[in-house]
Amino acid sequence: MELIEKFINKAAIDSKEFYDYVEKVDNDTLLEFLNTFNDIINLSTNSSKIPSGFDFIANSTLSGLPFPCEEIYCRLENVEKLARNSILYADTVYIQNPFDKYLKYKSFDKTVRLNIVNDLIILHFIRPLLKAGIFKFAVSKVHYCNDCYRKFQDEYLNDFTNNLRVIEALVEEYIFNNIEFNLILSHGKKCVSISGKNDLLEHPIIISFKKYVPKSLDSLTLKGKKTKLKPIEIKESGMLYYLMNDLVDNLSIQDYFSRYNSAHILTNREFDIAILKIINGNKPTESIVNHRIEILKNINHIVPFLDSVSIDKLLKIRKNEGEAFQVYRDKINKIVKSNSRDSKEYIDYYQDEIRPELNRITLTLKNNRKLLWGNVKSNIFLASTYVSATLFSGILPSNIDKIVASIGGFGFSKSIGQDIIKMIKKPEVRDNELYFLWKLQKENKIRI
Repeated sequence: MELIEKFINKAAIDSKEFYDYVEKVDNDTLLEFLNTFNDIINLSTNSSKIPSGFDFIANSTLSGLPFPCEEIYCRLENVEKLARNSILYADTVYIQNPFDKYLKYKSFDKTVRLNIVNDLIILHFIRPLLKAGIFKFAVSKVHYCNDCYRKFQDEYLNDFTNNLRVIEALVEEYIFNNIEFNLILSHGKKCVSISGKNDLLEHPIIISFKKYVPKSLDSLTLKGKKTKLKPIEIKESGMLYYLMNDLVDNLSIQDYFSRYNSAHILTNREFDIAILKIINGNKPTESIVNHRIEILKNINHIVPFLDSVSIDKLLKIRKNEGEAFQVYRDKINKIVKSNSRDSKEYIDYYQDEIRPELNRITLTLKNNRKLLWGNVKSNIFLASTYVSATLFSGILPSNIDKIVASIGGFGFSKSIGQDIIKMIKKPEVRDNELYFLWKLQKENKIRI
């Protein structure tokens, strides 16, 4: 991500001044910028690393893309959920590139330019995770020599193309069975309201027409406040293509990265899971993918106070407590994989198992503090104050032995220094599987 970071800094593309520039600059210059930035994104993402088992490919909604809702607040809410879960669980999350779609444009109207600005706002929000290497962009271009491309075509592309032909009918059937399209009037103009009781749409959306209303809709007469559209009218209006195009693009990217980068599918939609299972022929390994989806979807239920911790603090504690993070993640993995639970069961698990363990860590440190004060003589007040405060706050440096040993430089005896080290090391709270979580709770002064 170093190239992206340098480009952002040099061009200041995450500043309000650049947002204003995007809204005013001529079409050719804007397209040149988008081409350059996409090239940098593709050059910056090295997807050839050894899989860790904690690598994921996020769907378009979690990646902050404007589907199904273009509203910036919805997009930021989705990408923030992804960011928190990624910091607390993933090694790498590939997010879908919001900028490559603009390469097909020759001109940019006011609405498209506003969408680009919103994409840049999302970029600004996720920048710390890009810098930390937790987020990476899913590349939009893959280069092959002739021989390798033929192999890729034989091993993957032909099968995927055939699968798409098969599932297009299934996607169409799902849309017609689960989503309702109604013709409505908004500010005196005909629009289409799309809604449904499913997880494909987070909330109802309204499609307005900028230049002209499709003939299949313009000829219709509204009956009351809304008129339910028939499947043939939905097809002829282009509404079906509008939904299917984004869904197919999303499935293509997720399937490719799952196959070639060993990235687990990460989605907030049961729809994606069902279709990807069809694409992959319901292979047994898909059960692993489902566990990974479940883990990241329910981590906030396992630890309900995490939403109150800022992204910056989560990143800082993860960086400073690397070993504790690894142990904590393994613990969370075991919790979720042991049984399939719903949201209420995760909340109960937190109350019955996790919360008491966090309180036990606090009690252990308090008792250790009392022991320390009881055994260290008053004539080494400086040393005991430092070590006791360090211990009680949960800040236990990896080089604590050297720090305590250095106290001898202040004229304290070696035996007392060794005594302090012994008390700190026994018991060793860092060995607790939930020490990382306790540290988050403690440093943010969260009452549990």
